Amino acid sequence: MLSLNQLLNQYKQEKKAISAFNIDCFEIYQAIEEVVAETNLPCIVQLSPNQDQFIQAERLFLLVKKANIEGLPIYLNMDHGKDPARLEKLAKLGFDMIHFDGSIFDYDKNLDLAKTLIDKIKSLSLNTIVEVEFNRIKAIDNSTSQDIFTKPDQAKDFILKSKANLLAVSIGNLHGVNINRPEQLDISLLSKIATNFPTNSFFTLHGGSGIPQDQIKQAINLGVVKVNINTDLRLKFRDSLRNSINNTNSEKIYEYMTPVINDLKEIIKEKLIQLSS
Repeated sequence: MLSLNQLLNQYKQEKKAISAFNIDCFEIYQAIEEVVAETNLPCIVQLSPNQDQFIQAERLFLLVKKANIEGLPIYLNMDHGKDPARLEKLAKLGFDMIHFDGSIFDYDKNLDLAKTLIDKIKSLSLNTIVEVEFNRIKAIDNSTSQDIFTKPDQAKDFILKSKANLLAVSIGNLHGVNINRPEQLDISLLSKIATNFPTNSFFTLHGGSGIPQDQIKQAINLGVVKVNINTDLRLKFRDSLRNSINNTNSEKIYEYMTPVINDLKEIIKEKLIQLSS
């Protein structure tokens, strides 16, 4: 199994991206693991701080390492982590990747915190790669004003000074899905960012659930190697569970969860194939 950094380098050359799925519950992880076993396509599973409180990253770590022993290419990331101490702990535990989201701070403080964390991880000779973020990627119901978009000169400055591996770009992507107003990526802006961006660094695209596939492909061609998927899984889980409960006359939880997992597998497989082809 390649290291995550090796895989991302390979994907960048091949104009592919890895799917990064957020884990709200263990049934979502079960669906992902089954699809990876069937397709042998690699993916990342990840937790936000709220998901970490509910799931506990240490528990998910054990499941992922079991899958790795069985030969499944599943990688583990802490998504939108804001506590450097927690991120350092997970890196020491063996997470393949951590995402430090310091976008709540001003640019200089964010950069200082990111650099300190990354220097610490490098000093410990850990293989964990690090994603950073300085433009806050907002939710779908918030404005997409240009002032939150990533500036090319700042992107280069932040990645070089922090020595991070990945940058979460803000180019019109939002967290969540609005079926009445699909997201519109500023591909020309991403092209400008990529022009002077270090060749050994990568872009992450957050909010992948609500972006048209043709725009995602254009972003991948410009250096996006990781696309986050969360809301698609949540909506599929919610709708499928409601349907299953309404149509299953049983007290056995696994009897109405099995159809939910099968429905999740369809969308997971679709994303894996789309992004890696």
